[in-house]
Amino acid sequence: MSLPLTAEQHDVVVELMNIGIGRAANALSQMVQDEVLLSVPKLEFLNPNAASESFCHIMPGLLAGVMQDFRGFMNGRAALLFPEERSLELVRAILGEDMSADDISELEQETLAELGNILLNNCLATLANMLNKDIYTDLPQAFNVNTPHLLQRLSQDSDTEDATDSMVMLVQIEFSLRERELQGYLAFLIDVHSADIFLQAIREYLTELT
Repeated sequence: MSLPLTAEQHDVVVELMNIGIGRAANALSQMVQDEVLLSVPKLEFLNPNAASESFCHIMPGLLAGVMQDFRGFMNGRAALLFPEERSLELVRAILGEDMSADDISELEQETLAELGNILLNNCLATLANMLNKDIYTDLPQAFNVNTPHLLQRLSQDSDTEDATDSMVMLVQIEFSLRERELQGYLAFLIDVHSADIFLQAIREYLTELT
């Protein structure tokens, strides 16, 4: 099962995500004191099995992530994901080059949670605002996980715990910080009912544009 988006609906979701991520990039630029370049989001709506296969293909190994629950016109859990071996490099860019390796390691979880809060909140808030809907977010949690266990981790203790009855919206973005390159991913685990509501909101948004 996948969300039946038309080409026009798909392009609208990508554009809305692009606006949200662009706003997040401006905030991140201030954190790292440098320009942040982002690729155009690549968007896929996948069922859990297909999402798990996709994660294992594009992000094999250990991941560093931040997850954040959201509720409102749709309910679910959002996650910001990076290859774990590159996460300390991102944290160093945020905290400054003069920080010791021990200090950076100690502050990694807190810094990634703050970064995830900025990026995920901007994306969710932009989606809600542009669609004229309400959405609320909880505090973010940083975590590390092996890719094959990612969906289990994301569905744990959430309203979408039955992963067989959920949909994954996977957004792939490439981050560039100065000469650093870090590929990051946004994933939104939502239940099937929320997926239908989201699709209806996109239809209404397109209708208002015409």
